[in-house]
Amino acid sequence: MKSNPPRGTPPPPSQSPRFARFEAWLAAHPLGVAAALFAFALAVRGLYLAAFRATAVAHVPFMDEAFYRAEAWNLLRGAPLSSDAYFMTPLYPWFLSLVFRLVGDGPTAPYAIQLALGALSAPLTWWVGRGALRPALALAAAAALACFAPLVFFEALFLVEGLVLLALLGALASAVAASPRTGFALLAGAFAGIAVLGRGSNLLILPVLAAWPWFDPRGTRRMALRRALATVLGCLLVLAPLALRNTVRSRAPVFLTANLGFNLWVGNGSQATGIFVRVPGIDLEQDPLTVRYVQRQVHKPVTASEASRFWLSRTRAWVRKHPGHTLQLFAWKLLLFWNRLSIPQVEGFEAVAQDTPLGRAPFWNSFAFLPLALLASLTTLWSVLRRRRAASPEARVRLLLTVWAWLYAASIAVFFVTDRYRVPLLPVLVILSGITVQDLLAGFAPERRRRLLTTLAGIALCFFITSPQLLGVDVRRMRRDMHVHAALREAEAKRFDAALRQFAAARALDPEDPEIRDGEARILSRAGRDSLAITAFQSVLREHPDDARVWYNLGNAYRRAGLDSTALSAYQRSLTLEPEREAAWNQLGEVYRTLGDTASAADCYRSALGIVPAYEQALNNLAALRAYQGYASSAEAGFRAALAANPRYVPALVNLGILLTDSGRTAEAIRTWKLVLTVDPKQQTARRVLHELETSGTGHSEGGMP
Repeated sequence: MKSNPPRGTPPPPSQSPRFARFEAWLAAHPLGVAAALFAFALAVRGLYLAAFRATAVAHVPFMDEAFYRAEAWNLLRGAPLSSDAYFMTPLYPWFLSLVFRLVGDGPTAPYAIQLALGALSAPLTWWVGRGALRPALALAAAAALACFAPLVFFEALFLVEGLVLLALLGALASAVAASPRTGFALLAGAFAGIAVLGRGSNLLILPVLAAWPWFDPRGTRRMALRRALATVLGCLLVLAPLALRNTVRSRAPVFLTANLGFNLWVGNGSQATGIFVRVPGIDLEQDPLTVRYVQRQVHKPVTASEASRFWLSRTRAWVRKHPGHTLQLFAWKLLLFWNRLSIPQVEGFEAVAQDTPLGRAPFWNSFAFLPLALLASLTTLWSVLRRRRAASPEARVRLLLTVWAWLYAASIAVFFVTDRYRVPLLPVLVILSGITVQDLLAGFAPERRRRLLTTLAGIALCFFITSPQLLGVDVRRMRRDMHVHAALREAEAKRFDAALRQFAAARALDPEDPEIRDGEARILSRAGRDSLAITAFQSVLREHPDDARVWYNLGNAYRRAGLDSTALSAYQRSLTLEPEREAAWNQLGEVYRTLGDTASAADCYRSALGIVPAYEQALNNLAALRAYQGYASSAEAGFRAALAANPRYVPALVNLGILLTDSGRTAEAIRTWKLVLTVDPKQQTARRVLHELETSGTGHSEGGMP
């Protein structure tokens, strides 16, 4: 790739000879600069890691992080899959399982590997940026990216964003490589395929890569066609095995994952606002695949891929009914993508900025450069439309980056906007911002003062149309949700006082939200402060007496406090208000079982299954009740039905192991106990009984069904 400006081009009159020599040195030593940038990026990430490993974020993966971590360990141990098709893209679990195999799952080593890989983004950004910027500005863009706080924050989390960023950068670097050989096109397609394995919407980038060779004046049409086909082939070679595997397992076409439908509904459905919103009636902590919710709607067992098709159908129906609103929302999300405000989802770097170096130099954290990138993309498109072609190598690379950015933004706007989804495009956005800065600096030359005014006006316009105030972004709500998610993470770490402080901060932003006060009460209950929790729930119910969720949580608090009879009436009140709450039916059955009323317990479990037919907890509890009553064959069928609903449901596996052991079916029992330890290596009952079975041929369950 030729540097910009080309060697031998005299510097502009305003440029000092010393600066010209510096740029000439940069142009002559691209690999040395890349190595220096990598070292710099590695150093700042090491500075962050030293403080990050002591935070709750490093010790307690939450939501998607917890899902990815669990999937990685399940892959490593060979546990059965929890759904017919992959629910989330498999790239990151595959990668993380390899990391765990190499360095374990401690609070430092996995994050160190991820941050070291993330440091590669700086030299790759320099390599791509040389084609669109002067060498000094390409260096500045790469150095700025190296210490951008939100990027470094996401690189350390158990999330796929860092890998997707590197894959997209690899595809870009291969596309703009100096050699027109077909091998680079094949490599670009393969990198694009890896990016798609990380997030399926990245497939929109493939047409850009395939079209790129046609803009290269060095090759013939035949060469361009060969390179375009090689790009597509490279992508298909990466994606074909996964698409085939999903289709075979789900017996229906599932391209990559089974969460496409739900994400489309969140971004375009009746509650959609452009950012992530909670869908009423779904607790993603308890029902991450939304399978229970969908069963509640259709009253039959569904797989993860069938749940995705349910959401797809619902989204299509909504869009057909509200096409104008959908287009308006899509346009709004496109502008929101370019806005200068941080948009956290579950994760936000602000949550750890105060306790780590992210909040101070050399790190910086403002997204205010995004309107500069927007202006560069608009001026590039205008220039191409006016001239009908991108003549110079610099103009062609700028066009590639512009189309790349807008297609990526569109692929995100189809769903919803969040910082996490903007991260993989940050290198392109930083380079585009550098183009605006370069045009701004060039405007200070006396002969280009008129263009300076035009550039300044364009910057002002882009800042205006992407301002959070104009877009109507609910900053208060986003900050409230960030405190709520931080509280839930602290609670997972059993740092209950810290969790309550986070809930207090959320309540200060939204004092009237009953969910926040309900969340505080649940934290008190988890902390074992039963009387305080019960009082807190009762306080919420005095103001919201018809909230079925709070009555259910109050019942749980009574049960933790050992007040089963009182819990009974709380669950009954919850079900009076919301008869379709299957978890309340299941818990009501547990209370009846504890009180010795097995007939009422069985009726409650069946009521739960009438709402959610493949509800593994109710299936397991009903089967355990049948085993207690002496109906072994019926109990075994129930445990196997629970495992058909969720092959990793440990209570059903343990109960089935106990049943098989007590009935003398040693070979089957051994296989079942081994499966228990595959899913949960810390299961002590399984370890002990398996040892007895393998050494003496007999095992003892000591107490029967849990």
